[in-house]
Amino acid sequence: MYLSKNTYYFSKAYQKSLSLKDFHKLDTTPETVKRNMSSATLYKDLYDEELCTVSFSTPRKKTLVHNVTLFTTEHVMKLGRLGNMMFRYAGNLGIARKQGRQMFTEPGTDLGQTFKLTHEGVHEEAETWPVITEKNLLDFDSKLMNLPLRNLRIDGYLQSFCCFAEIIDEVRQEFTFQDHIAVVAANILREVYLNYNASMIVGVHVRRGDFLMTEWNSLGFTVPRKSYFTKAFNLMKSKFPGRTIIFIVASDDLPWCKENLSAEDVIVMPPASPAVHLAVLSSCEHVIMSSGTYGWWAGWLANGHVIYYTGFLPKGTFQGNLLNKRTYYPRQWIGVGD
Repeated sequence: MYLSKNTYYFSKAYQKSLSLKDFHKLDTTPETVKRNMSSATLYKDLYDEELCTVSFSTPRKKTLVHNVTLFTTEHVMKLGRLGNMMFRYAGNLGIARKQGRQMFTEPGTDLGQTFKLTHEGVHEEAETWPVITEKNLLDFDSKLMNLPLRNLRIDGYLQSFCCFAEIIDEVRQEFTFQDHIAVVAANILREVYLNYNASMIVGVHVRRGDFLMTEWNSLGFTVPRKSYFTKAFNLMKSKFPGRTIIFIVASDDLPWCKENLSAEDVIVMPPASPAVHLAVLSSCEHVIMSSGTYGWWAGWLANGHVIYYTGFLPKGTFQGNLLNKRTYYPRQWIGVGD
């Protein structure tokens, strides 16, 4: 099944009545999470304390040197696309909170146009600050949690949940979609629930595109085959017998999805901005991801069952040898191969 492009147009009435949280599970909103358990409890339940090697203590007050608040910011603001930007923002915020610093990021980026960020800003002397570089772009660098007492720029992708595991509530709040994006996503999900008699919607991210290129493959950036999605769909169905599950697919390769994933319970979204597709996926009850950081964030924000592709960045490849899967994939996520 395929959603028409008309799905993306909505009436003025919807703008006032719909929001993404209408389609979230009750326990995924920051308010409910805070009401039911502390961030520390969530951290202990979902992440491995020894791997992250950070404590559960309340973040200290602002670090002052001669009565001046210390700052951190990114060394390269616009490195990568949306998923990369989200990791850097969340990681920088977690590092700052751990050490009582103030974090800021450059305004006017795609990230700020997508989310209601509260830490955008500039500092006239930031370009003169020393740069601290993470030692491995695909593993947790614990030294970043204990930085020298001075203003700093952080250079790295920060692709580990350990960087922000103590402030997951705050990160979820930071990644609140801009209203115009939230309304479009809510309207899409509303149509699926009403028109397809769905009792559960599972988001599916299918990234192909640049990962099909030889130069990317040689580094370890692989894409799953049809067999992976078949296994993942069946596994998700087995977890919820008796439910009417609809799988809604976001992809950069619609012809491939049409040929390989076509089924009565599969809906492929038409082209839209990465922000809209991410808003839809992260508002589903559960997520099946493929390759890359974009799908990772769809799963993390959805906060339900997440199935990930184990063939991404395999051992023996350049990037695969750098990846520490234990600090990249939360331990409750489910790995499935081709």
